[in-house]
Amino acid sequence: MPISSNKRALQRTNRFSRDIRRLPRDVQKEAFQIANQLAANIFDSTINVKQMTGLRGFYRVVIVRNYRMIFSFDEENIYLLRIGHRREIYRNLEI
Repeated sequence: MPISSNKRALQRTNRFSRDIRRLPRDVQKEAFQIANQLAANIFDSTINVKQMTGLRGFYRVVIVRNYRMIFSFDEENIYLLRIGHRREIYRNLEI
């Protein structure tokens, strides 16, 4: 189900929805704020977006403290794929 945004629509995968429910509320809130910033301008320099090494078309963004969100995008959508602690997010990465 899309989340409304200014430019690109945010699409959450089932895995992302499961991941985010397990996180502290403050991390959840910050994640959605950053996701909305991405939707407005994915190239905003205030957001720490990096392309993932070895995974073409996949990106990660730092949330609060040690949390990361993995996503991909096209002209119309941002696909929120995974979110979790940086220590865990890259293990068993199934996209």
